Amino acid sequence: MAVGDLVRVRGTVSEFETSGGASSLTQLNNVDGVAVCASGTAVPAAVDVTFPLASVDEMEQYEGMLVNFPQELVISEYFNFDRFNEIVISLPLAGLDRPIQPTAYVEPGAAALAVADEIALNRITLDDGRTSQNTVPARHPNGADFGPANLFRGGDTLMNTIGVIDDTFGRYRIQPTAGAVYTATNPRQATPDDVGGTLSVVSFNVLNYFLTLDDGVNDVCGGNQNLECRGADTASEFDRQRAKLLAALLAADVDVYGMIEIENTPGVEPLADLVAGMNAVAGAGTYDFIDTGVIGTDAIRVGFIYNANNVAPSGSFAILDSSVDPTYLDSKNRPSLAQTFEEISTGEKFTVSVNHFKSKGSSCDDVGDPNGNDGQGNCNGVRTDAATALANWLATVPTGSGDPDFMIIGDLNAYDKEDPIDALLAAGYTDLAFALEGEFAYSYVFNGQFGYLDYILVNDSLLAQVTGLTEWHINADEPDIWDYDESFNDPSFYENNVFRTSDHDPVIAGLALASGPMCNGLAATIYVEDGFIVGGPRDGKWYTGSLSGTRGDDVIVGTD
Repeated sequence: MAVGDLVRVRGTVSEFETSGGASSLTQLNNVDGVAVCASGTAVPAAVDVTFPLASVDEMEQYEGMLVNFPQELVISEYFNFDRFNEIVISLPLAGLDRPIQPTAYVEPGAAALAVADEIALNRITLDDGRTSQNTVPARHPNGADFGPANLFRGGDTLMNTIGVIDDTFGRYRIQPTAGAVYTATNPRQATPDDVGGTLSVVSFNVLNYFLTLDDGVNDVCGGNQNLECRGADTASEFDRQRAKLLAALLAADVDVYGMIEIENTPGVEPLADLVAGMNAVAGAGTYDFIDTGVIGTDAIRVGFIYNANNVAPSGSFAILDSSVDPTYLDSKNRPSLAQTFEEISTGEKFTVSVNHFKSKGSSCDDVGDPNGNDGQGNCNGVRTDAATALANWLATVPTGSGDPDFMIIGDLNAYDKEDPIDALLAAGYTDLAFALEGEFAYSYVFNGQFGYLDYILVNDSLLAQVTGLTEWHINADEPDIWDYDESFNDPSFYENNVFRTSDHDPVIAGLALASGPMCNGLAATIYVEDGFIVGGPRDGKWYTGSLSGTRGDDVIVGTD
């Protein structure tokens, strides 16, 4: 038989299911006759399928058919692109430019569950038409080979995605027969946006920076040296990871680095290694770190690097763990670290607490905190208790700074409408991402949905000295085929640059600790060009308008 043959087949229609039921394909059993009725017949045209679907099962009727998705769909997930060359494409819900985690913009419970159901009706997995894994070259959704000269990022779009529908490995997929119309809408940004001020702080989850290689044999990491190591498996992977991380840290060019997911093993100091690498570029003595040693018993911990030319530690660091407050479970959350820093040029001080709350990935049933099935995931109570304990602890001024300015940073593993964040807001902290970037800010993608787990929050005293915030999208929008892990990646894809350093975007805030112009609670850096105001934070937005004051005025009013 050949393409274009019209055939008649006699058999019994059934479903072929794998032993676990993950794949279910319609098939003909007991075939006892195949007849070629005609040749040279035109292949049927692709059937248009549009979102939203009436139900998640609607795709079953298209199984085995050539279909076309004519709508503009956004690339929203690429976690399996490196291994299986698959991505998820979605029609964003009304008013959005990409799928957003429900509890990032609606309240947990019925509202969040309804949004999750709606998202499920507007997405499909785009595969590569191949059954092998770790395929080289990887296939770009435009049909050409994927590589440095032909890449894609989260938020880029596809139209007229054409292929055959199947139901394999637990989801409906489109196996492409031609490239889609691809539009790059989200270009890379090699350096972060300017956040103003005289000082800056970054919250950076660095995806398991370990000096001890994870050889898969010896459990030698963690505070008690009885946990498996994470991060690089080989010396080659470590060299790749270190080069990318150093590039990102130096390009961020901040004064205080809050580091999350660094190795926590006695006698091993990953921050000293990073500082040595940074100083090899910036000059001896430029950067230093807070030497806490091991904190807690987990394999990972938090820590600080700082620019010693601009800030200095003031007093000793302080640690929040279960010994300080039993409601802060350090068997689940990593202990919190606080340090007061002094701006060398002004003598002004502020205290930063860097944190890594319990993830949603495993249950907390063992401590009586089951999943509430309201969209907040596992361990919501553990994270909420940690947030309350953290705010109460900082209110005691644990570093003894005598200064009222406090900042909470880190990976809190909660989206901004969830209970842990509500607890911090109720304690008087302001979420800068929400205040300055808006409802749909993001620094992380999970299951094809964007949101932020990475925070910089400030109390009222420090809020008046904030000059800006940016989420530097070098990681969340990048397929992990670019990162240091060589398990599934074509080694030729590696780029010694800042992109895909980690899976979380760094979040950067600017501060003007000396007294300065105010604008609705935020320090206002006013930019004037040719008699027009062209920048200044106000109500979390950027306004432009004709100049009605002079630089340094307390209030300058423009038009939106």
